[in-house]
Amino acid sequence: MLRLAGITPSLRRCAFQRHQLFLARYQIRSVKTSTVDWKPIHTSKTPDDHERQNHPWARRFFLTLMCAIPVVSFYLGMWQLRRLKWKTELIAQCEDRLTYDPVPLPQKFTPEMCEDWEYRRVVVKGEFKHEEEIFVGPRVRNGIKGYLLFTPFVRKDTGERLLIERGWVSEDRVLPTERGLQHLSVPRGDNVEVVCLVRKPLTKGRFQWDKTDDESRVWQVTDIPAMAAATGTLPLHLQAIEDFHNHHWPVGDSDRAAANSSSSGSGPWWKFWKKNGGKTGPEGVDAPMASAAVPSSQSDSIEYNEFQFMREGVPVGKVPAVDLRNTHTQYMLTWFGLSFFSTVLLFFAIRGSKGSAVSQSHLKTSKLKHARKNT
Repeated sequence: MLRLAGITPSLRRCAFQRHQLFLARYQIRSVKTSTVDWKPIHTSKTPDDHERQNHPWARRFFLTLMCAIPVVSFYLGMWQLRRLKWKTELIAQCEDRLTYDPVPLPQKFTPEMCEDWEYRRVVVKGEFKHEEEIFVGPRVRNGIKGYLLFTPFVRKDTGERLLIERGWVSEDRVLPTERGLQHLSVPRGDNVEVVCLVRKPLTKGRFQWDKTDDESRVWQVTDIPAMAAATGTLPLHLQAIEDFHNHHWPVGDSDRAAANSSSSGSGPWWKFWKKNGGKTGPEGVDAPMASAAVPSSQSDSIEYNEFQFMREGVPVGKVPAVDLRNTHTQYMLTWFGLSFFSTVLLFFAIRGSKGSAVSQSHLKTSKLKHARKNT
């Protein structure tokens, strides 16, 4: 104590300066900084401030897109809700029409009336033109390849030509001469009565195949306007209802003579498709028309089943049921779900952009202030 008391203030300052020079020369730290990290500063800026200033349009675009997705998806969900209500009412109307008794097809029936008559059962009487049959397919039924058979039909009361979808036939029974039960598979005469369902005429979709071979009788998809133009019939879509009963329609002498003359003719009367070289039929041979005589032993009380019709080549008609698809419920739930989740994501995105990010400039300033406090 006596020795320190005898040191003058000038000597103390000199000793302190030498001590500081010694520490600076050998870089010895005399102050310990805290090892505890400082808390981040909450600000509206982010570490990507510089990039945002260079690309402001990208942020605006994505923000606008995130705001538009909930609104647009909610609108589409409401639209599907209205479509669901409309389709449900339409199916109910069609099912109600199926309960009506069959009525004769009006004489002045136009394609514009099909929508109001859809799934209504009608009766037409006249004659089939089997030599003008056309097909749509292939279609598979019970694991068997076949085609939908469309046959022109001449009405007895008005003489109009209609196009009737008679039903499905197997591939090996497309030729009328190869079919059994000729009185049912190839009925003759102008007294044939057919019960049909009125359907709205189908047209080919935008992404469906076009018919490339004009001489072919096969269509890949149902295109009623084009098929009606090719057969000279009205553009109506009539589906024959499945009927497994045995029918005997009266056949006149003129019809028998026409059938015999067609079977004894020299040229081919019918072609499934035409190949190069003039060959006709699936096997490339001409097929004469067989007689349409009906065995007298058969009775009108006989009833067949679907497999017998398929084996004999009798067209299997349409089951009288409404087959309109109604998938608007799934679409509605999809759009509403997208609207909900996009709204949640937008909420968290807006909430996170307000004060949750750390600015680099503020972070550097905070570090310098913290270092000065501990020096």
